Amino acid sequence: MIELRHLHYFVVLAETLHYGRAAQQLHISQPPLSRQIALMEAALGVELFERTRRSVRLTRAGERFYRDACEILTAVEQAKRNAVSASRGEDGMISVGFMMSSAYNVLPALTRTYAATYPQVDMKLTEWLPNLLVESVRAGRTDVGVMYRPEDCSGLESCTVYREELVAVLPQHHRLAGASMIAAGELADESFVTFPREVAPLVYDLIGNYFRQAGFAPRIRLETNLQQTIVTLIAEGLGVALVPSSMRAIQLANVVFKPLRNPPVVEVALLWSENNHNPCVQTFVSNAGSVWRDLQSKGGAQVVRDET
Repeated sequence: MIELRHLHYFVVLAETLHYGRAAQQLHISQPPLSRQIALMEAALGVELFERTRRSVRLTRAGERFYRDACEILTAVEQAKRNAVSASRGEDGMISVGFMMSSAYNVLPALTRTYAATYPQVDMKLTEWLPNLLVESVRAGRTDVGVMYRPEDCSGLESCTVYREELVAVLPQHHRLAGASMIAAGELADESFVTFPREVAPLVYDLIGNYFRQAGFAPRIRLETNLQQTIVTLIAEGLGVALVPSSMRAIQLANVVFKPLRNPPVVEVALLWSENNHNPCVQTFVSNAGSVWRDLQSKGGAQVVRDET
Protein backbone atom coordinates (compact mmCIF):
# COMPACT_ATOMS: atom_id res chain seq x y z
CA MET A 1 0.00 0.00 0.00
CA ILE A 2 1.30 3.44 -0.91
CA GLU A 3 1.66 5.73 2.11
CA LEU A 4 2.05 9.50 2.30
CA ARG A 5 5.74 9.16 3.11
CA HIS A 6 6.20 7.16 -0.09
CA LEU A 7 4.63 10.01 -2.06
CA HIS A 8 6.97 12.42 -0.33
CA TYR A 9 9.99 10.26 -1.26
CA PHE A 10 8.80 10.12 -4.85
CA VAL A 11 8.24 13.88 -5.14
CA VAL A 12 11.69 14.72 -3.75
CA LEU A 13 13.33 12.27 -6.15
CA ALA A 14 11.25 13.58 -9.06
CA GLU A 15 12.41 17.11 -8.30
CA THR A 16 16.10 16.29 -7.80
CA LEU A 17 16.39 13.42 -10.31
CA HIS A 18 19.29 12.19 -8.21
CA TYR A 19 19.08 9.39 -5.65
CA GLY A 20 21.97 10.69 -3.57
CA ARG A 21 20.70 14.26 -3.29
CA ALA A 22 17.12 13.06 -2.70
CA ALA A 23 18.26 10.74 0.10
CA GLN A 24 20.23 13.58 1.65
CA GLN A 25 17.17 15.89 1.64
CA LEU A 26 15.03 13.13 3.12
CA HIS A 27 17.63 12.33 5.81
CA ILE A 28 17.74 8.67 4.89
CA SER A 29 20.35 6.55 3.14
CA GLN A 30 20.16 5.81 -0.56
CA PRO A 31 19.37 2.04 -0.46
CA PRO A 32 16.10 2.45 1.54
CA LEU A 33 15.02 5.19 -0.87
CA SER A 34 15.68 2.93 -3.86
CA ARG A 35 13.70 0.12 -2.23
CA GLN A 36 10.72 2.35 -1.46
CA ILE A 37 10.58 3.68 -5.03
CA ALA A 38 10.82 0.15 -6.39
CA LEU A 39 7.99 -1.00 -4.09
CA MET A 40 5.87 1.94 -5.20
CA GLU A 41 6.42 1.08 -8.86
CA ALA A 42 5.50 -2.54 -8.14
CA ALA A 43 2.31 -1.46 -6.37
CA LEU A 44 1.35 0.77 -9.29
CA GLY A 45 2.41 -1.70 -11.97
CA VAL A 46 4.29 1.00 -13.91
CA GLU A 47 7.79 2.43 -14.05
CA LEU A 48 8.01 5.95 -12.72
CA PHE A 49 11.67 6.57 -13.55
CA GLU A 50 14.03 5.67 -16.35
CA ARG A 51 17.41 4.89 -14.79
CA THR A 52 20.84 4.76 -16.35
CA ARG A 53 24.26 4.84 -14.76
CA ARG A 54 24.48 8.56 -15.42
CA SER A 55 20.91 9.85 -15.16
CA VAL A 56 17.45 9.48 -13.69
CA ARG A 57 14.40 10.90 -15.42
CA LEU A 58 10.66 10.62 -15.13
CA THR A 59 8.71 8.38 -17.45
CA ARG A 60 5.45 9.67 -18.92
CA ALA A 61 3.64 7.79 -16.19
CA GLY A 62 6.01 9.33 -13.65
CA GLU A 63 5.27 12.85 -14.90
CA ARG A 64 1.54 12.27 -14.47
CA PHE A 65 2.04 10.69 -11.07
CA TYR A 66 4.21 13.61 -9.99
CA ARG A 67 1.45 16.14 -10.69
CA ASP A 68 -1.10 14.05 -8.81
CA ALA A 69 1.25 13.36 -5.91
CA CYS A 70 1.95 17.08 -5.50
CA GLU A 71 -1.79 17.80 -5.39
CA ILE A 72 -2.31 15.06 -2.79
CA LEU A 73 0.47 16.32 -0.53
CA THR A 74 -0.74 19.91 -0.87
CA ALA A 75 -4.28 18.80 0.01
CA VAL A 76 -3.01 16.93 3.07
CA GLU A 77 -1.14 20.00 4.30
CA GLN A 78 -4.24 22.11 3.77
CA ALA A 79 -6.30 19.54 5.64
CA LYS A 80 -3.89 19.81 8.57
CA ARG A 81 -4.21 23.60 8.57
CA ASN A 82 -7.99 23.35 8.32
CA ALA A 83 -8.13 20.97 11.27
CA VAL A 84 -6.04 23.33 13.39
CA SER A 85 -8.20 26.31 12.36
CA ALA A 86 -11.38 24.39 13.15
CA SER A 87 -10.05 23.39 16.58
CA ARG A 88 -9.36 27.05 17.31
CA GLY A 89 -12.78 28.21 16.12
CA GLU A 90 -11.30 29.93 13.06
CA ASP A 91 -13.19 27.72 10.63
CA GLY A 92 -16.48 25.85 10.71
CA MET A 93 -20.07 26.97 11.30
CA ILE A 94 -21.92 28.85 14.02
CA SER A 95 -25.66 29.46 14.41
CA VAL A 96 -26.53 32.74 16.13
CA GLY A 97 -30.06 33.47 17.32
CA PHE A 98 -31.12 36.99 18.16
CA MET A 99 -34.10 38.90 19.46
CA MET A 100 -35.15 41.52 16.94
CA SER A 101 -34.51 44.51 19.21
CA SER A 102 -30.79 43.60 19.30
CA ALA A 103 -30.69 44.40 15.58
CA TYR A 104 -30.97 48.05 16.65
CA ASN A 105 -28.04 47.96 19.06
CA VAL A 106 -25.46 45.20 19.45
CA LEU A 107 -26.08 42.70 16.65
CA PRO A 108 -24.82 44.62 13.58
CA ALA A 109 -21.40 45.38 15.09
CA LEU A 110 -21.01 41.85 16.49
CA THR A 111 -21.76 40.05 13.26
CA ARG A 112 -19.95 42.48 10.96
CA THR A 113 -16.73 42.33 12.97
CA TYR A 114 -16.90 38.57 13.49
CA ALA A 115 -17.42 37.94 9.77
CA ALA A 116 -14.43 40.14 8.95
CA THR A 117 -12.22 38.50 11.59
CA TYR A 118 -13.24 34.91 10.82
CA PRO A 119 -14.18 34.84 7.12
CA GLN A 120 -13.92 31.04 6.98
CA VAL A 121 -16.71 30.56 9.52
CA ASP A 122 -20.18 30.06 8.07
CA MET A 123 -22.45 32.17 10.30
CA LYS A 124 -26.21 31.59 10.27
CA LEU A 125 -28.47 34.25 11.82
CA THR A 126 -32.04 33.53 12.94
CA GLU A 127 -34.53 35.83 14.66
CA TRP A 128 -36.33 34.49 17.75
CA LEU A 129 -38.51 35.59 20.61
CA PRO A 130 -36.30 35.61 23.75
CA ASN A 131 -38.20 32.83 25.56
CA LEU A 132 -38.00 30.52 22.53
CA LEU A 133 -34.38 31.41 21.84
CA VAL A 134 -33.18 30.36 25.28
CA GLU A 135 -34.76 26.92 24.82
CA SER A 136 -33.14 26.56 21.40
CA VAL A 137 -29.74 27.42 22.91
CA ARG A 138 -30.26 25.05 25.83
CA ALA A 139 -31.24 22.22 23.43
CA GLY A 140 -28.18 22.85 21.24
CA ARG A 141 -30.16 23.83 18.15
CA THR A 142 -28.64 27.32 18.33
CA ASP A 143 -25.00 27.88 19.32
CA VAL A 144 -25.24 31.42 20.70
CA GLY A 145 -28.19 33.62 21.62
CA VAL A 146 -28.05 37.43 21.61
CA MET A 147 -30.84 38.34 24.00
CA TYR A 148 -31.99 39.56 27.38
CA ARG A 149 -30.69 37.30 30.12
CA PRO A 150 -33.41 34.74 31.00
CA GLU A 151 -34.86 34.12 34.43
CA ASP A 152 -33.46 30.57 34.48
CA CYS A 153 -29.81 30.31 33.38
CA SER A 154 -29.31 26.69 34.44
CA GLY A 155 -27.09 24.80 32.01
CA LEU A 156 -26.02 28.04 30.32
CA GLU A 157 -22.95 30.22 30.17
CA SER A 158 -23.47 33.94 29.65
CA CYS A 159 -21.62 37.11 28.87
CA THR A 160 -23.19 40.57 29.12
CA VAL A 161 -22.09 42.67 26.16
CA TYR A 162 -24.42 45.65 26.14
CA ARG A 163 -26.37 47.80 28.56
CA GLU A 164 -28.84 50.52 27.71
CA GLU A 165 -31.40 52.65 29.46
CA LEU A 166 -35.11 52.29 28.91
CA VAL A 167 -36.96 55.37 27.63
CA ALA A 168 -40.60 56.32 27.47
CA VAL A 169 -42.24 56.23 24.05
CA LEU A 170 -45.33 58.41 23.67
CA PRO A 171 -47.75 59.44 20.92
CA GLN A 172 -46.53 62.58 19.19
CA HIS A 173 -49.26 64.78 20.68
CA HIS A 174 -49.17 63.33 24.19
CA ARG A 175 -49.36 65.82 27.08
CA LEU A 176 -45.75 64.93 28.05
CA ALA A 177 -44.37 65.02 24.50
CA GLY A 178 -42.66 68.35 25.16
CA ALA A 179 -41.01 67.32 28.44
CA SER A 180 -37.22 67.10 28.54
CA MET A 181 -37.37 64.21 31.03
CA ILE A 182 -40.20 62.16 32.55
CA ALA A 183 -40.49 60.86 36.09
CA ALA A 184 -42.13 57.48 36.64
CA GLY A 185 -44.99 59.00 38.67
CA GLU A 186 -46.04 61.18 35.75
CA LEU A 187 -47.15 58.02 33.92
CA ALA A 188 -49.35 56.70 36.72
CA ASP A 189 -52.63 57.36 34.92
CA GLU A 190 -51.50 56.04 31.53
CA SER A 191 -52.48 52.87 29.70
CA PHE A 192 -49.43 50.79 28.78
CA VAL A 193 -48.50 48.65 25.82
CA THR A 194 -46.00 45.95 26.73
CA PHE A 195 -44.98 42.34 26.04
CA PRO A 196 -46.12 39.19 27.88
CA ARG A 197 -43.97 38.33 30.88
CA GLU A 198 -43.04 34.92 29.47
CA VAL A 199 -41.27 36.57 26.52
CA ALA A 200 -38.61 38.26 28.72
CA PRO A 201 -39.38 37.84 32.44
CA LEU A 202 -36.47 39.83 33.88
CA VAL A 203 -37.14 42.87 31.69
CA TYR A 204 -40.88 42.67 32.37
CA ASP A 205 -40.20 42.62 36.11
CA LEU A 206 -37.63 45.39 35.81
CA ILE A 207 -40.29 47.68 34.30
CA GLY A 208 -42.91 46.64 36.86
CA ASN A 209 -40.54 47.29 39.77
CA TYR A 210 -39.62 50.70 38.38
CA PHE A 211 -43.23 51.81 38.56
CA ARG A 212 -43.95 50.08 41.87
CA GLN A 213 -41.12 52.12 43.42
CA ALA A 214 -43.04 55.18 42.23
CA GLY A 215 -46.12 53.94 44.09
CA PHE A 216 -48.27 52.36 41.39
CA ALA A 217 -48.65 49.30 39.17
CA PRO A 218 -48.85 50.06 35.44
CA ARG A 219 -52.23 49.49 33.84
CA ILE A 220 -51.67 47.15 30.89
CA ARG A 221 -53.90 47.84 27.91
CA LEU A 222 -52.24 45.72 25.22
CA GLU A 223 -49.57 43.04 25.04
CA THR A 224 -47.57 42.12 21.96
CA ASN A 225 -44.38 40.14 21.47
CA LEU A 226 -42.14 42.57 19.55
CA GLN A 227 -40.68 45.93 20.57
CA GLN A 228 -41.24 47.24 17.03
CA THR A 229 -44.94 46.41 17.28
CA ILE A 230 -45.14 48.16 20.63
CA VAL A 231 -43.76 51.36 19.09
CA THR A 232 -46.16 51.04 16.14
CA LEU A 233 -49.15 50.75 18.49
CA ILE A 234 -47.97 53.82 20.41
CA ALA A 235 -47.87 55.71 17.10
CA GLU A 236 -51.56 54.84 16.71
CA GLY A 237 -52.33 56.47 20.07
CA LEU A 238 -53.07 53.24 21.92
CA GLY A 239 -51.03 53.99 25.03
CA VAL A 240 -47.47 54.56 26.22
CA ALA A 241 -44.57 52.19 26.82
CA LEU A 242 -41.02 51.80 28.07
CA VAL A 243 -38.62 50.48 25.44
CA PRO A 244 -34.83 50.24 25.04
CA SER A 245 -33.33 53.55 23.92
CA SER A 246 -31.94 51.90 20.77
CA MET A 247 -35.51 51.62 19.49
CA ARG A 248 -35.20 55.29 18.51
CA ALA A 249 -33.55 53.93 15.37
CA ILE A 250 -36.98 52.89 14.06
CA GLN A 251 -37.60 56.58 13.26
CA LEU A 252 -41.34 56.06 13.17
CA ALA A 253 -43.55 59.11 12.66
CA ASN A 254 -46.12 60.11 15.28
CA VAL A 255 -44.07 58.97 18.30
CA VAL A 256 -41.56 60.64 20.59
CA PHE A 257 -38.95 59.05 22.83
CA LYS A 258 -38.26 60.69 26.17
CA PRO A 259 -35.55 59.95 28.76
CA LEU A 260 -36.66 58.81 32.20
CA ARG A 261 -35.50 60.05 35.57
CA ASN A 262 -33.44 57.25 37.22
CA PRO A 263 -34.18 54.93 34.28
CA PRO A 264 -34.08 51.15 34.50
CA VAL A 265 -31.19 49.60 32.58
CA VAL A 266 -31.52 46.45 30.48
CA GLU A 267 -28.72 44.06 29.59
CA VAL A 268 -28.19 42.23 26.33
CA ALA A 269 -26.18 39.06 26.83
CA LEU A 270 -24.64 36.27 24.82
CA LEU A 271 -25.84 32.88 26.01
CA TRP A 272 -24.61 29.43 25.09
CA SER A 273 -25.00 25.93 26.47
CA GLU A 274 -22.30 24.73 28.85
CA ASN A 275 -22.41 21.45 26.89
CA ASN A 276 -21.76 23.14 23.54
CA HIS A 277 -18.22 22.29 22.41
CA ASN A 278 -18.29 24.13 19.08
CA PRO A 279 -14.97 26.06 19.17
CA CYS A 280 -16.56 28.86 17.14
CA VAL A 281 -18.63 29.77 20.20
CA GLN A 282 -15.57 30.92 22.10
CA THR A 283 -14.24 32.95 19.17
CA PHE A 284 -17.65 34.62 18.87
CA VAL A 285 -17.74 35.42 22.59
CA SER A 286 -14.16 36.70 22.59
CA ASN A 287 -14.86 38.82 19.52
CA ALA A 288 -17.95 40.32 21.18
CA GLY A 289 -15.97 41.37 24.23
CA SER A 290 -13.29 43.00 22.09
CA VAL A 291 -15.81 44.88 19.94
CA TRP A 292 -17.66 46.45 22.83
CA ARG A 293 -14.59 47.19 24.94
CA ASP A 294 -13.31 49.12 21.95
CA LEU A 295 -16.57 51.05 21.60
CA GLN A 296 -16.61 51.79 25.31
CA SER A 297 -13.08 53.19 25.15
CA LYS A 298 -14.24 55.52 22.39
CA GLY A 299 -17.15 56.77 24.48
CA GLY A 300 -19.77 54.65 22.76
CA ALA A 301 -22.33 52.30 24.28
CA GLN A 302 -22.16 51.40 27.95
CA VAL A 303 -20.67 47.93 27.89
CA VAL A 304 -19.65 45.28 30.35
CA ARG A 305 -18.42 41.74 30.05
CA ASP A 306 -19.40 39.90 33.22
CA GLU A 307 -19.17 36.14 32.95
CA THR A 308 -21.40 33.97 35.08
